[in-house]
Amino acid sequence: MDNVDTWVWVLIAVVALLLLLGLVWALTKGKKAKEQHKLEKEREHREEAQRLREEAREATVNARQTEAGAAAARADAEQARLDAERLEQRAGNLENEAAEVHQHAEHHITKADKLDPDVTTDKHGNVTERRETTSTRDTTSAEGPSTAGDYTETRTEVTREEGFRAQPTDRDPDGPGPR
Repeated sequence: MDNVDTWVWVLIAVVALLLLLGLVWALTKGKKAKEQHKLEKEREHREEAQRLREEAREATVNARQTEAGAAAARADAEQARLDAERLEQRAGNLENEAAEVHQHAEHHITKADKLDPDVTTDKHGNVTERRETTSTRDTTSAEGPSTAGDYTETRTEVTREEGFRAQPTDRDPDGPGPR
């Protein structure tokens, strides 16, 4: 029986040794696996950091482009304000010029009315009556031009300044007023 006891002890020793080798191998493999897993995580983190940096660069470029667009829009708006001011000033100048031309034309009309023997004015120079005389009036029909005849037209107008309808009078245009 001694023989059996020895074999049992040898078998127990071999199994123990195998278990010990398996344990060492498992610990080594686990440590390598952990190290490999750690390296893999670091690599993934580096890649993520690189991707985030690229996105940040692109966002910075986009932000700069947007800022440039805003600056251009601001410059366009300022230019439009300047153009509007210039146009407003030009419109004012043209309005002043038109008023001067209108005043000049009114002066000429007033002067013409004073000289015209067919225009009657009051003491302020306002037109009270204007007689227009036309000696001949031509009309055109399907048969061709024909002479309708001579006629005289007298028209009474409303003065612009006083807003009343002037009545025809038998007064002297150079005289003091109605008789």
